[in-house]
Amino acid sequence: MSRKGKYSKETKIKACEDYISRKGSFESIAKSVGCDESSLRDWYYRYIEHGEKAFEITKRNKSYSKEFKISVVKKYIDGKYSAMDLSAKYNINSRLIRNWINKYYNGIELKDYDPKGDVYTMESRKTTYKERVELAEWVINNDMNYKKAADKYGIKYSSVYKWTKMYLNKGPESLKYRKRGPKSKTQINEDELTEMQRLKLELERERAKNKRLSFALEVHKKKEKFQRERKFRE
Repeated sequence: MSRKGKYSKETKIKACEDYISRKGSFESIAKSVGCDESSLRDWYYRYIEHGEKAFEITKRNKSYSKEFKISVVKKYIDGKYSAMDLSAKYNINSRLIRNWINKYYNGIELKDYDPKGDVYTMESRKTTYKERVELAEWVINNDMNYKKAADKYGIKYSSVYKWTKMYLNKGPESLKYRKRGPKSKTQINEDELTEMQRLKLELERERAKNKRLSFALEVHKKKEKFQRERKFRE
């Protein structure tokens, strides 16, 4: 999926050229563009190093291996480069580099990042009710990792997110596809039911209520477990 940022390529180039032409300071140009000063500095040094290519919009996110991230962080630690220098050298947003540095200093493992663009742009495929329930439950049981689920099941990211939210908010029954058309106007007139029929109807309603309560409790437990584990990792 292409990452279309808040500021266009043309806006970034003009801001950099304005600074080169001494039409303003980083502070004044950033203010006129509507960005923060650090972002403008980031654009400028990348532009000086790579030219207009620095702001090319790619069709998918860049991949960064664990080894590459560590090598970048070590260049920073050795004092040879600042985060801004590394941003310009590798054409990577300086905020991302600082994120890697902070993780490294805090003992958080730097992992390979290889985005699968197709989970955002792939064509939708038909799924069964059972598949949708299985997928939603997998997401809930795996730290709400929508993207990993999309990769695993070959389903578009937006569908994974939608189905999981439906499952959490309304239960697995909400993932059943219902035929379109006018709703039936047939209603049960309880006054015309026999005593046995009324008892049967009340029993069915009670079972449905208990099923919903049981489901809500189970989801609540899973969410609490996920939040505890995330807090522990942090």
